Amino acid sequence: MSGVALYTGGKDSHFAIIEALKTGIVVDLLVIVVPAASDSWMFHTINIEFSKLHADLMSVDNVLIHSSGVKELEVFEVLSELKKLNLRSKYRYLISGAVASKYQKNNVDLIAEKLGLEHVAPLWGRNQRNLLLEEVKYMSFIVTAIQAYGLSMKWLGAVINENNVREFLNELEKQSISPVGEGGEFETYVISSKLFKGRSIYVESAELIKHPLHGSGYYVIKSARER
Repeated sequence: MSGVALYTGGKDSHFAIIEALKTGIVVDLLVIVVPAASDSWMFHTINIEFSKLHADLMSVDNVLIHSSGVKELEVFEVLSELKKLNLRSKYRYLISGAVASKYQKNNVDLIAEKLGLEHVAPLWGRNQRNLLLEEVKYMSFIVTAIQAYGLSMKWLGAVINENNVREFLNELEKQSISPVGEGGEFETYVISSKLFKGRSIYVESAELIKHPLHGSGYYVIKSARER
C-alpha cells in the first residue's frame, strides 16, 4: 500500500508517517507546500524549505508546491498543482498530521477526494498530552516558533526530547496551551528520528527573532545539514 504525505518537517506530520507505516502504508513521496504568506491557516511556513532534508534522510521523493497562503484560496491552489502529478496512478493514500483542527482535516478530506485518494490522519482525535509523549519516543525536535502568550521564550530554539518533554508539557498545560500546538501556538522541526536510519540533522546557523510584547518568537534556520 503506497501513500503520499502532506509534509511540514514538524513533529506531527512526521509522526503521522511513522504511524501510517505501522498499518502497512509505505510513504514514497513528501508533498511540501510553501506558502507565500506567513499566516497561512492550512500550511506550516517557518523553515519549511528544510523539510527537503528529511526526504533525503528517509530516502523518499519530494515535491515543492507554492501557494499564496491566502485562506480558502490556497487549498484550491494546492489541489490544482497536485492534480498535475496524477497521484492516483501510483498512490492510494494521502497522509496528514491533523490532530484536532476540523478546518485542516476537512480541507485535506476535500483535496484527497478530488484526487481520488483516501485521506489517512493517524493522529486525528488522539489525546494530545499522550500524543506528545509518544512522539518523543521516536524523535527529537526543535521549537521553531512560539505564538502564544505565556509560553516562555526559553523554549525557542530548544530541543525537545524524552529528557525534558514533561517539563515542556507542564508549562503548556499551566498556560492552557495545546500540548501539540495544534492551533499554531508553537511550531517544530524534527532533527532526529527513527526514520532517519541512524543519521540526524545538524543546524549550522540560525537566528532568534523575539517579539515579547506580542508573545511571539521565531527560530529561523539559516543553514542545516545531514550528519
